[in-house]
Amino acid sequence: MKKTIIISLILIFKTLLSYAQSKGIAQIDSILTEMTKQDIFSGTILIADNSKILLVKGYGYADRENKINNTPDTRFTLSSASKVFTGTAITYLAQQGKLKFTDKINQYIAGIPKGNKMTIHQLLTHSAGVDDFFNAKDFSYKNIKNCTDMLPFIRQMPLVYNPGDSCIYSTGNCIVLGAVVEKITGKSFPQYIRETFIEPLGLTNTTFTAYWQLDDSQRQYAVGYKKTDNDEVEKRAYNYDYGFVPLSAGGVWSTVMDIYKFDKAIFSKHLLSEYYLKQMTTRYTSQWENSYFGYMWIINNKKGYESIGHAGDSSGWHATNDYYPKQKYTIIILTNFGWVNLDILSKRFEELLFK
Repeated sequence: MKKTIIISLILIFKTLLSYAQSKGIAQIDSILTEMTKQDIFSGTILIADNSKILLVKGYGYADRENKINNTPDTRFTLSSASKVFTGTAITYLAQQGKLKFTDKINQYIAGIPKGNKMTIHQLLTHSAGVDDFFNAKDFSYKNIKNCTDMLPFIRQMPLVYNPGDSCIYSTGNCIVLGAVVEKITGKSFPQYIRETFIEPLGLTNTTFTAYWQLDDSQRQYAVGYKKTDNDEVEKRAYNYDYGFVPLSAGGVWSTVMDIYKFDKAIFSKHLLSEYYLKQMTTRYTSQWENSYFGYMWIINNKKGYESIGHAGDSSGWHATNDYYPKQKYTIIILTNFGWVNLDILSKRFEELLFK
């Protein structure tokens, strides 16, 4: 009798949890649908628990001029959210015994200021002192084909601080790490990522594509939009200064489905052993309150909901990719409306799903 009661209580509890989950998902869909009607959201979302996808949907237009809708297969530029590929690549090479996190950078690349004191670990945790590459004198994206091509700009810049003395988020760290990948593997960073992660994991809609290589005939890419000071919608140009934050610092275009596949491979320990996954997602340094740097993955702990992932912002596009280890949930949001605050949206969705 007692066993029957316990089983009944468990079934009731599971039913209540399922109901709460379904209600939260319905509320999130309703919020995004209403925002789309009000013309204040356009993009895609994917929410999954540890067993299945709960919501995957596109909202608004990928191309407003040609009335092409966003879908789960629409590609968005990830910008800095691409950095998780860099952190994972370096950790994967460490797992293979091809580098150590304690290695000095001058073991792989010459000419980096204080490279004899700067470690791979410091580059991964934004504590190396390397400045943003675009602050270099006469910097231009022209003729940049790989991370190694960026090194002359990195070498000419003084460090912001001595390695290990502080922590400041910098795209320069990622470029140097990308060049390390190229040095060790003998392949360009995009080629290595394609052969190691994209192709084996079936990320068929994930590419390294410069803005200037896109055109409106390529319907799979979301056009970026932003509001002007007059509250008018403005299309973002694809060809400014050959412009894209390149390669290991943020050069990936992808979809919610592909990001989800990559996250599953990471957190199911398919790519990395438990030891190296822990190494990559441990809290090491911090620049912002309740936010910590792992190995290019960022660990956030706001309102008690810890997530592991990375966000990205690029003029007309924004991205968030978060895995919640306690709840075993994944929330991925990609938008091609530059004024959408995904941080506020994510917090609201956390409350609806986890409260």
